[in-house]
Amino acid sequence: MKDTLTQFVRLGIIILMVAFVLFWADKTWFAPRRLPPCVQESLPAGRICLDTLRHEYRDKVVWIDARSVSDYELNHLMFSDNRQFPVRKGGDFQQQLDAALGRMMEAQERGECVVVFCKGDCGAAEEIAKEIRALGLVEAPVYTLEGGWDALKAGGMLAQ
Repeated sequence: MKDTLTQFVRLGIIILMVAFVLFWADKTWFAPRRLPPCVQESLPAGRICLDTLRHEYRDKVVWIDARSVSDYELNHLMFSDNRQFPVRKGGDFQQQLDAALGRMMEAQERGECVVVFCKGDCGAAEEIAKEIRALGLVEAPVYTLEGGWDALKAGGMLAQ
């Protein structure tokens, strides 16, 4: 009886040690890379969660990619129609915006929205979304994607 109790105590200690190591590894390596859950109600106006976007607009989105040229060339969304446009601050900003403007102006009548994103939660996406709204030519809702490119990756939006 005493041997059985000793074995249960040892097994319990081993299980606790393994659990502690797994907890520590999760906190140290995996948790920092995880995106926090997006709660639409807690976001300021003009920002949208990927889940909300999928639910409300399904596949009806005009994407404005505000990431750097190198990030865009490395990997970007792939759609068969003209639903994605690179628009970033800098020398070609007005040309890029003009190239996307016609499609963004059609978005309202197609039941679409315009979503601007960049890498993570950078400020460039917010600035570009404000400029699009300020033009007054786009009647469709214009949002900034919460979590940006990281949210798209985590949500399985990238072509494999």
